[in-house]
Amino acid sequence: MRFADLHLHTIHSDGVRSPRRVVELAAHHQLQIIAVSDHDNLAGIQEASDYARSFQITVIPAVELSCDYHGTDVHLLGYAFDPQDRALNDRLAIFRAGRLQRGERILDRLLEQGIAVDRTRVAELCGEGAMGRPHIARAMVEAGIVKSVQEAFRQWLGAGCPGYVSKERFQVAEAIETIGEAGGLISVAHPSLCPNPVELLDALFQAGVDAVEAFHPEVDAVSATEFQRIATRHGKFVTGGSDDHGFEDRRTIGSIRLPETSIAPILERL
Repeated sequence: MRFADLHLHTIHSDGVRSPRRVVELAAHHQLQIIAVSDHDNLAGIQEASDYARSFQITVIPAVELSCDYHGTDVHLLGYAFDPQDRALNDRLAIFRAGRLQRGERILDRLLEQGIAVDRTRVAELCGEGAMGRPHIARAMVEAGIVKSVQEAFRQWLGAGCPGYVSKERFQVAEAIETIGEAGGLISVAHPSLCPNPVELLDALFQAGVDAVEAFHPEVDAVSATEFQRIATRHGKFVTGGSDDHGFEDRRTIGSIRLPETSIAPILERL
């Protein structure tokens, strides 16, 4: 039996590890299937896939999309699509450009509040990924402006805070269509972080979403059982992943180990 972690981030979005390092850690934790699921970015997939062959690890093409569903912020995970699909890549390029513009506006807003964050350092922390709030938060910690990334979000970068700037999002229907036309499937990421997740899942399944991430560090056992029940009722399936970014927290690679039998629809697409 092979085991999977289907929610991993790299330096190509807001993670701190290279795709090669993610593969090495997957092997260390005895995972045989992983998904590199960076935000709005497919750049890490090929590097991970090429390197993973020597470890006999299967890398599933994946991406995490920030979406809007009637005013609710929802994250969707696309799986097993064609990473060379032109329409998908063109759309993601637009979102990455928007992330950079948003990051600059956040830095401007912080400066207006007397908080000067080193833009050069933020760019260094971004590396090959698009600028995001975690990069700014890490620069703030390094500069001694805040004590932790969590404090940066709580005081400055979170919704409603002085440095917050909203971002462009996919509409759920557009995300489903874009990933579907590229041959992939869609799962709802970390549903426990959404308001009214039970009602939301019912609506998203009816809208065409294929699965739900029932296994995630932020999903407790009771909720996981409930999400599985809803998926079964709609004829859908469940996914799972650690949501590892490389930070020292409970979202660590291998903390979620999903048997391959649970994700047969995704593996069949490969």
